[in-house]
Amino acid sequence: MDMDDHFIGNIEFNLTPEQSEIVSRAIDLASEDKDTFRNTNPLISIMHWWDTHVPEFQKLRESPEGALTEACRLFILAHEEKK
Repeated sequence: MDMDDHFIGNIEFNLTPEQSEIVSRAIDLASEDKDTFRNTNPLISIMHWWDTHVPEFQKLRESPEGALTEACRLFILAHEEKK
């Protein structure tokens, strides 16, 4: 998965098919939000949510792909329950 950000350049993740599915599902969920920033920048919004809502001891920091997938998984759990 490639992500192009004007501020930090191109970011590339080597996600497994399972990780890609989780990340895509979280991005779709975040994109449904009426908040303009979250709708336009869902991945940044998800990572910001993870950084501010998940206690440090629960954050998985093994690899960038692992951290991204875990953040997306937790985002899905927190936001799908509200629906």
